[in-house]
Amino acid sequence: MRNELWQEPLPADLTLDDFSEAVQLSKEQLVSALVANAVIRNQLPIGDDMTMRVCAIQEMHQKKNEAMDEEVSLFSEFLNKRNLKYVIMKGQTLSVYYPNPRMRSYGDIDFYCPPESYQHTQQVIEEKLGITMIHDRSEIHDNFKIEGFDFEMHSALTRLSYPHHQRQWEMLVAEELNQHIPVMMLHGRKVSILPPTLNAVFIFSHLMEHFVEKVLTLKQLCDWAMVLYACRDEIDRERLEQYLERIGLKKAFRAMGAWLIQRLGFPQEVFPLTLTAKDFRWVSRLDEDLLYWIERKREMQKKKHKSSLHHSMRTAGIVARQSLRFFWMAPTEMLWRIPDMASWSVRKRFID
Repeated sequence: MRNELWQEPLPADLTLDDFSEAVQLSKEQLVSALVANAVIRNQLPIGDDMTMRVCAIQEMHQKKNEAMDEEVSLFSEFLNKRNLKYVIMKGQTLSVYYPNPRMRSYGDIDFYCPPESYQHTQQVIEEKLGITMIHDRSEIHDNFKIEGFDFEMHSALTRLSYPHHQRQWEMLVAEELNQHIPVMMLHGRKVSILPPTLNAVFIFSHLMEHFVEKVLTLKQLCDWAMVLYACRDEIDRERLEQYLERIGLKKAFRAMGAWLIQRLGFPQEVFPLTLTAKDFRWVSRLDEDLLYWIERKREMQKKKHKSSLHHSMRTAGIVARQSLRFFWMAPTEMLWRIPDMASWSVRKRFID
């Protein structure tokens, strides 16, 4: 991964077994194309079978990302022509920051619409495209498909547990998007995206959601690292620090940043906040957590959940574990996460 992202030399003593294990782990961590690309680019002698395997991974990601780029650009053009306010987030708007944009693992197409225009935009999409969105009242997005591509229309960029943090977040999102919505060009069409400073905070908050409630993988960590690195000259460091303080994630941002530097090889001089020895003390605990989730994810894939209640209880247990284990990274958010998760489970179980 460090070779692919930062062109660090590969260890000279890697064996074929090491590569086989790396490819398997990269698949589980949703970064298989990054590892495959590093193997092919370095022309590593890994045997015919493994070479065919990594070439297939590389080719699949290449084709899928090209198709998704086209779909995102067409959908953005549809919204632009009707003067609908939106931003495409995550996904293809992040892949451009990678050394090889086609090697980022693909997923859904996510976009955000401000609350004041959400219902109107939703109505236009449904009427003009002839679709019906699926609404999950326990979530902050609606789902639909276009040409086989999964879309998520978000009414909020992220969900924070402490109500004051959520209000602060919504305020700063409105402030940023009312000032300026930048665009990127994708297949010759304009695509509205998040401003760099806001995007750096949003991608991190999304990472933290996976960290506390779901399985955190290298994919989320790489996305965050790429945003911080590629936008290093555009991110306003003072505003970034203010935003993180407003939503209670400054300590967590620094702790995760220490992990990026020590483990993923992120250049420390580029990281937007000043880190201390205290921040680097979290690295070993985060190592343990990532290893825990590798084993936990394998167990989860073997077992099928028999009921939504069982799933809700398991998720609540995950939240309790992470909130207690990493409490001091974001004390207020972690404290509120458990009752917030309990409330979510009730809505998920009984309201929907």
